[in-house]
Amino acid sequence: LIHFYKRNIMSNHLKRLGDIFGSFVSTDFKRKRLQDETSFTEEKDKDESPLKRKKLLSTVDDGNEFTDVAAFLKRVASFTDLCWCRDVPQLSPLEVARHGWASTGDEFMVKCDSCGQHLSLALPSQDNTGVRETCIKTAVARLFSAHGEFCPWGKTSSPAHLVRLEVPDLQNLTKTAERISQLGEKLPYLRSDHVTEWEGIVNAIKKQDGAFHNIEDDRIKTFSCVLALCGWREGMLEDTLTDQYSVRRIGVWNFVSIQDEDDIQETQRVAQEMGQSIDETSREFKPAGKEYLNPLDEHVSWHPI
Repeated sequence: LIHFYKRNIMSNHLKRLGDIFGSFVSTDFKRKRLQDETSFTEEKDKDESPLKRKKLLSTVDDGNEFTDVAAFLKRVASFTDLCWCRDVPQLSPLEVARHGWASTGDEFMVKCDSCGQHLSLALPSQDNTGVRETCIKTAVARLFSAHGEFCPWGKTSSPAHLVRLEVPDLQNLTKTAERISQLGEKLPYLRSDHVTEWEGIVNAIKKQDGAFHNIEDDRIKTFSCVLALCGWREGMLEDTLTDQYSVRRIGVWNFVSIQDEDDIQETQRVAQEMGQSIDETSREFKPAGKEYLNPLDEHVSWHPI
């Protein structure tokens, strides 16, 4: 029953993601909003057109630090501590970075590089007194007020759409998938329930001119596309993948690879020929210490995907 429940959750999650990326095969551009966004965030961004948002996203540095995407991503990349994986959307690293703060590396302590002010976003434990909720509201307000008197971040924040899941450029997505594909048979093997929902989009990527021209194994092409769609890219270190914020890094050696799966299938085939009963669902032949990669669950909890 638990297995069935988890599969239903994953299926619904993948369906929502499929709807978001559906613009690759249709003209309907959709975006997934971060849950529980503050009211001022929604009001500030609701009148921006999709064209304006796309222009802002493509801006690296136009002299405006609030719309500087590279600077925003650099701030987000500082939140590597798992302590930030808490169920407080209003104080997620994305929201905190949007208000000009970066992590100092100390637990729940952030700093503004513009004014040099520090701010602690530590919260009390959950209880029934309502104290934690009050502290959350105070902390959200402090994202503005804790800045220095003349700091520009004290009055303005980066656009709210920066914390949302945006429809990526198909060509850039294809390039990301191609770079991931260089891992070859070391790529994590993805089970069918992590691939099926993406079939239409994956086929569109594989049909791009010149895509994967040196790759013969269709599994490598497909899994690379799915990983790119799920927000992963090649890591700086050998045989690693990282998310778009360079916060979460995974070593592919920790997961059942395409080569491992081929070995598992061969072992099962030989065992069956010898008359042994094989329980396909048990996966008893997978390498010790390895699991099958779930490309969504491996993200930090505050990742918008």
